Amino acid sequence: MSDTPGREIAAVVRETGTGPVIEVSGDLDIDQVDVLHAVFNRVLLRTPAPSVVLVDLSAVPFCDSSGLNELLRARLQAEQRGTLLALARPSHQVVRLLDVTGTDQVFEVTEGPPARSA
Repeated sequence: MSDTPGREIAAVVRETGTGPVIEVSGDLDIDQVDVLHAVFNRVLLRTPAPSVVLVDLSAVPFCDSSGLNELLRARLQAEQRGTLLALARPSHQVVRLLDVTGTDQVFEVTEGPPARSA
């Protein structure tokens, strides 16, 4: 359990015209990964499956290997359902983690959430 106040993870699902956006905030580490796992399952197991799920990581200051593994697991789960799981606005530390591990090659990474429909 995290000893640092305000670092616990929160994941809120916002519906958009292009599909669900999961807005994640807090540290994505071994103590918090179960929260994200539950949200991914709820969103990715919908019927019909969404064509795109965007994960907004702009408010995630830290991600460890367990957090990265959860993102990779969710990407595979999405792919099996024909859904694209994309990462939006990852923090500098998350970008570095993706780069160092080579996983920046398996995720679509965008600079922002999809444009809102007018």
